[in-house]
Amino acid sequence: MSEVILRKLNKNDEAAFLAGAKAWEGEDPHWYSFNWKPGGSFSEMFAKLEDEDAGRNLQPGRVPHTMLYGFIDGEIIGRVSVRHTLNESLRKRGGHIGYAVAPKYRGKGYATEMVRQALSFCKSLGLTSIMVTCADDNAPSWKVIEKFGGVLQDKVWDDEDEETIRRYWITF
Repeated sequence: MSEVILRKLNKNDEAAFLAGAKAWEGEDPHWYSFNWKPGGSFSEMFAKLEDEDAGRNLQPGRVPHTMLYGFIDGEIIGRVSVRHTLNESLRKRGGHIGYAVAPKYRGKGYATEMVRQALSFCKSLGLTSIMVTCADDNAPSWKVIEKFGGVLQDKVWDDEDEETIRRYWITF
């Protein structure tokens, strides 16, 4: 497996970001970015990412969070959103970290490596335990969570997506 570098985007990442978006064609663009839609401006999205990381100008229902992208040889293969705190919505679904790997990179261990690095980032924020959630039928995701000592709190029904969600806690 090639080395994964998990980091924030910088202003020079526009070409890599736009190329990475193509790996998500046919999927919900939300899995790649919360702030960018196809045809959108990279600079506007980048400014929103900086604001959200700093907790500035947050939209209703949003909490401070840092979006980290996984790079291999300059190519984006996935992303991890690290929420600095939880609100009621994130306590039900979302938790402190959410991650996604582009379809063509799945099944290669990249999610595991990105989560490993994201957990170190969470520690740097002073978090001592984090909630991570996933759909009950997403075995690859819950296996990653369990690799890092995730303890299943419970399973809850999500009315919005009409599916059962597993809620885990990982303690450092």
